[in-house]
Amino acid sequence: MDVLDRSELAGLLRRPWFLRHCYAPEELARARGLSGARRLEYLAGRFAAKEAVLKALGRGLFQGVAPRDILVDRAPDGSPHVELRAEAAEIGREVSVRVSITHKGDVVAAVALTTEQDPPTSSRPGRPWRPGPSGRSGRPTSHRKENSPMATAIHDDREDRDEHGPTDPTDNTASTDNTDPACTARLRVRIGQEDAHYGGGLVDGARILRLFGDLVTEITIRADGDEGLLAEYSDVTFTAPVRPGDYIEATARLTRRTKLRRFVALEARKVITASGDSPSAAHVLDEPVTVCTATAVTVAPKPRRSPGPAATGGARKTGDRRAGTPSAAAPAGGAR
Repeated sequence: MDVLDRSELAGLLRRPWFLRHCYAPEELARARGLSGARRLEYLAGRFAAKEAVLKALGRGLFQGVAPRDILVDRAPDGSPHVELRAEAAEIGREVSVRVSITHKGDVVAAVALTTEQDPPTSSRPGRPWRPGPSGRSGRPTSHRKENSPMATAIHDDREDRDEHGPTDPTDNTASTDNTDPACTARLRVRIGQEDAHYGGGLVDGARILRLFGDLVTEITIRADGDEGLLAEYSDVTFTAPVRPGDYIEATARLTRRTKLRRFVALEARKVITASGDSPSAAHVLDEPVTVCTATAVTVAPKPRRSPGPAATGGARKTGDRRAGTPSAAAPAGGAR
């Protein structure tokens, strides 16, 4: 399963390298025929579906499979249909994949399921079918030349795992000093009547996840000076209902950081609840009630190397250091 706020992708979808890396040619062709809002909805849904498929295959976003090799097409009945290609097909050759995509406001969710395929009948007599190398360990043997910025991030992420070990967010040995103000963030909002989605005035969980997304973004801005890219939620647990009129206080805490990734612990608590005594009655809870907890992983951008003096024009030629008239001296920033 994967959940994301499509507004988080809006900036990335303006970058050609991101589109080439994440989407199959068929998906890009279909997106070109859509209007702005519909295009964003379509591409965000496909991206969430690709991440859900990667998880179902036992791979992460930075573990050797390019998202463009997972085509989320449309079946004749209008439902999404998954076609695996290249390395993704190698990994998933023994399974079939089904995916479902749903939208609620700016929130997109996708669920992917894998089922075992029946062994195909051999088309050549005397040549029995043999299963492929599904579930193998080690680095995938893809021969595609990867030189895009995202491919560089994938390489650096592998080095990150080698250097820091498993990415268990509960590993206290690699925790961050939480006295740093950049390591925490807090939001308090009132849930409005427009957020009621289910019978009895219940609010859907996607509303809480949107709060979590804003908190994770704030933490990465404070820590890295960039909004980053939300990679995944895990251990999402809803423990109490939320209704219109409730005040929700959501908090985030940076628990671990590596070269590229940031692990964030999230909690949402109800601090004020609407009362049934009258339409406008409410009361402050003696003890806040936890309504949701989760862990998020966000990917920070790789710092760019600053250009050398030759690239910036800062160095001057020896001949420019002559004494004499101002016209004989080079300007402070070099010749222009």
